[in-house]
Amino acid sequence: MARARRLEPGARLVLALSLLLLPSSVIGTCEGGACAGDHAAATAAGLLGSSAQSGLGACQPKKYPTSGSLMPITLDTQILDLVWVNSTEGGQPHVYAVTQDSGGFLGGPLWRSEEPGRAEAWRDITPMLTDLVPGKVSPYFGITNVLVSPALGQHILLQGRAHFHFTSRDGGKTFKAIGTPGNTTGFDQEILFHPKQPEWILAKTRRPSCSWYMRSSACGYDLYLTQDFGTSWRNLTEAASGRVSSFRDFDWGVSMPMYAGKPTPDEAIFATVFAGDAGAKGLYPGWDKDLHYVVSLDFFVSPVARMVPCGNLFEVVASKVFLAVPSDCPLGADGKARSVPSRSVAGRTVTLYVSDWDGDDFTEVCLPSNLEDDGYNMVETHDSAAAFVLADHAEPGSRGPTSDSPTSDAYAPAYNASMHTLSLRNVFRRDFLADFMRVEGLPGMFIANRVDPLTVATGAVVDYGAYLQTVATRNGGADWSRLPLPTSFRYAQCDACPAGALRDRCSLHLHGPTSWASPAGPRPNLYSSAAAPGLLLATGNTGLHLDTKPSAAAACTWASRDGGLTWQDVADRPYIYEIGAGGDAVVAAGHASDGPTAKVRFTADAGACWHEVDLPEAILVTNIRVDPASAGTVFMVQGSACTRTTRHPDCTFQGGVSPPGKLFVIDLARLLGADFRACADADYEDWAAPAPGTCLLGRRLTLTRRRADAACFTPPGRAAPAPREERCACTAADDTECEYGFRRSWGGNASCEALPGLEAASCERWGNGVYEASHTHLRLVHGDVCDDPRAVIPDTDGKGGAGGGRGGGCARRGGGGRWGWLHTLFFVLLITGIVAVVGGVVWTQCLPPAARNEWAERASPALGVAASVLWAGVDAVIGAWDWARFKWAELTHRGAAREAYFEPLSDRLDVDPEDHRSPPLFNGP
Repeated sequence: MARARRLEPGARLVLALSLLLLPSSVIGTCEGGACAGDHAAATAAGLLGSSAQSGLGACQPKKYPTSGSLMPITLDTQILDLVWVNSTEGGQPHVYAVTQDSGGFLGGPLWRSEEPGRAEAWRDITPMLTDLVPGKVSPYFGITNVLVSPALGQHILLQGRAHFHFTSRDGGKTFKAIGTPGNTTGFDQEILFHPKQPEWILAKTRRPSCSWYMRSSACGYDLYLTQDFGTSWRNLTEAASGRVSSFRDFDWGVSMPMYAGKPTPDEAIFATVFAGDAGAKGLYPGWDKDLHYVVSLDFFVSPVARMVPCGNLFEVVASKVFLAVPSDCPLGADGKARSVPSRSVAGRTVTLYVSDWDGDDFTEVCLPSNLEDDGYNMVETHDSAAAFVLADHAEPGSRGPTSDSPTSDAYAPAYNASMHTLSLRNVFRRDFLADFMRVEGLPGMFIANRVDPLTVATGAVVDYGAYLQTVATRNGGADWSRLPLPTSFRYAQCDACPAGALRDRCSLHLHGPTSWASPAGPRPNLYSSAAAPGLLLATGNTGLHLDTKPSAAAACTWASRDGGLTWQDVADRPYIYEIGAGGDAVVAAGHASDGPTAKVRFTADAGACWHEVDLPEAILVTNIRVDPASAGTVFMVQGSACTRTTRHPDCTFQGGVSPPGKLFVIDLARLLGADFRACADADYEDWAAPAPGTCLLGRRLTLTRRRADAACFTPPGRAAPAPREERCACTAADDTECEYGFRRSWGGNASCEALPGLEAASCERWGNGVYEASHTHLRLVHGDVCDDPRAVIPDTDGKGGAGGGRGGGCARRGGGGRWGWLHTLFFVLLITGIVAVVGGVVWTQCLPPAARNEWAERASPALGVAASVLWAGVDAVIGAWDWARFKWAELTHRGAAREAYFEPLSDRLDVDPEDHRSPPLFNGP
């Protein structure tokens, strides 16, 4: 299962993966129908189901290997991460194993395989690296991370724990030892490759004084730059010549294609900094008004090109810059004085700003809530053009974020980055993770865990995690519903629904990201892959709520082939799983949370028929991995040795400091031998996703996928045909959501009602002519492409722009002496219009035709001028009214504070909890 992992304090969330391609000679081909005999033999043997099977009873499981046994790879310490690296253009990738040291901390020996499909190819390359270090090797030597340049995959940096890193320009064939920037310890560094320049790297380092006392005024962060792949480093704090005293957050500016209306130069850096002497506060000052967001276009040699006051932390999401600013900042993003929200809490609550497209101009993100916020999570939409914001609101009377309920409210994006609308309340959250997951490959489909609304309504919740319900949406968050129960159960224990009236409230509940990071031990969570649209795997239970206890007896493994519309129990225990061969293969094993196992299972029909792979010893399986594209059939089963007991005699660990790490290579092509067949064109089918007649965001989507009964595997090099789309007619139920400030009415009729107590003027874009809201209180769901939106939203375009008429739905305020001239102008034009109407009646009814012609000829020039003046006056009134609404909204603005949680999932116990840097996204497991 692809997994996000934290590798050092303050590091970004990284999926430690890159591309794995198997050679065609291993996979084989079926050109000209040459594999028909193999297909028939495999089907006759019952391998992976049968073309004639009509149910699970036709399955004939097989066991592998048919001869010999798999070879275990034993490591001194446990594996923390596996990283795929392309060794050469088009060549076979190398796989690196990052491990912990003997004390259980990050930065142990580094292992590598140059032939991922062969267990014999794994080697500890740490001795080779230590030979490159001049002088005496530090006793703290170890590798904490493997970084690959996004600009050129053969450029690799191995991040050392001590005072040396290692670089390679040839995909790892040779390495060179380089000194760490500033001779600081590599363990504490945050390193970022340039997206376009393979030899440019930024590294944020802690100053040596931090080793003695992190609160010392001399402690801070420096940002270093190399443009020659680590041969030399430049301290950008020193380059700023006193204008910058310390860095906090940073990113390459080219992560945004445009800056200030022009293509972003490669030299651009976005950062948050302490200016001048303001940084003398120690390493962790908390949310601080002396931190500022800046943009430098020349590596800080000259004054910065842009500054946003009080900007503390930022993330680039969906080609937008989201910036967290303490809510008690006295200045707005434009540098002008602003009113501090009355409910802001210094050092705790923050406001979220966004730059829609160029990282230069910022506006406040509008969420329809009167509460302040402690934090946010963000989840990108399928088109990568917007993001859901999950706001952890600061609850009235709470003493801090940890005393609030562990829930967030989910807000869906509009067609700009500012106007969000309420989508789902009380999404469960643990620390910096939220159970809100995107179903990959199917636009508009998300799955989340919320706290049961009936439980919340009682107001007596003590353990929120005991009352979780899993819900799903297929229209971009406009409507949510519980997951249905299977029509039948394969395993009786997976049906844990109570009998009687309560069964109507029973549904399927699945573990999310918070379960993977649970203090009680990880549970495999919902997993989907863009390589296999529609295929979902998860662990969970049926019942009234999700059972989050480690001893959950009814925990089963579930699968869906239609994006979660229907589900089937595929195992009677919690499995850890991985998807390969473009979705054709799933490899699974009992997870360590359920005890040791000596068996690995695989299926090619989404769990209808499982086949077993015997391991020569039992292990505790912690994860299963495949190449980042989920294209190959080489799987890595990782874990640790288990303690031998009378109950588990096939375990091998018999005592010591800690059990060794274990790794098994499951190469399905080698393992199956003659049973393995690569798919031919006849093995694929058209699939109306997720179900026939269903529209997803205004389109009927037809995908090509392998038939469930085809006993074959998609070769890695086979390109999937492009999806076919057919537009659907717009309907209020499927294509619209409620506008900012409104929510769905009870009854499921797609009508909207106003959120109680919300001040419409709390958002500066609301009612100022920039954003047009419909009188229907509906708008199109983000990314929806349905035909004829005016059929359901007649007065706007459904995207915040004028359409069939000028939008409404917003509170309009006016009047007052300072705008009296507007009223005067209005009455002047009104009287002029009345005179014109009376004159028109006299003209048409009283004057004879000859007189009208004579007067028309004489008055034509004057009438033309009068008409021009009249229309100019009308335009002036409209423009002045829009200006007035904007000014009123600005004067009465009291936006709720916003914050972004910038904290990644951590595998370590020594993470600095106050270092709030992270990615805003968590796309499943």
